[in-house]
Amino acid sequence: MNIIVTGAKGFIGSHLVKALKQKKHNVIEWDSKNDSKRKNVKNFYVDDAEYVIHLAAYANVRKSLEDPQSYWRNNVENTKYIQDICNVSDIPLLYASSSCIHQWWLSPYGTTKKVNEITAHAKQTALRFTTVYGEGARDNMFMSKIFNHSLEYATTHLRDFIHISDVVSAILLLMRHTSILKPAYDIGTGVNNPVNELAELAGYDNLPVLTGDACEAKDNTANITDLKDMGWEPKVSVDQYIINKIIAY
Repeated sequence: MNIIVTGAKGFIGSHLVKALKQKKHNVIEWDSKNDSKRKNVKNFYVDDAEYVIHLAAYANVRKSLEDPQSYWRNNVENTKYIQDICNVSDIPLLYASSSCIHQWWLSPYGTTKKVNEITAHAKQTALRFTTVYGEGARDNMFMSKIFNHSLEYATTHLRDFIHISDVVSAILLLMRHTSILKPAYDIGTGVNNPVNELAELAGYDNLPVLTGDACEAKDNTANITDLKDMGWEPKVSVDQYIINKIIAY
């Protein structure tokens, strides 16, 4: 199958591209790191693509407060353009949404994801990612900070941490069931983890524990009933992941 992946060089995109190629798909990697022309969504075209997976987006809740216009332009305007092209070309589309959708009003980032789901057409499905971790994640993410020794505080948030391998397996599953997909799926484990307790598990016993910023949801636990009904289960436990990493060190 000919598959376009936008954000192909990003965290989730790079892992997905590798998995798709292993399954012998022809992957067209759409990322400005490949070609500067691809910074302009007007250059986006589908040609003989049979599927589009749109992962390119700005994804930092706090930064969205600093520059909401950039988030609107990149996450809403660009995504709508791709949604419209896929609709006209009758090509199924999976696109990155977020668990922020459930309290979208807390941040400009959440608002952009809410709008993405409003502007979507038939045969277009939102991937509501929770807190994704694993090799290649941004350095400023909680799990990355644990292991690069830059964690300065923990919070009382409840977070549904999903490993990148489970994210990829969920996406591959949804691709196999395109004809029956719903408009959106939560992509998480369905387990809430107190962030401060995970920090303690990793050996951070004396960190300040804060309540967190107002722009962040208190709890982003996914409802994965629909994925389970399709035969999917997450395989990586965040607790065990932390323990294994500590042992490896």
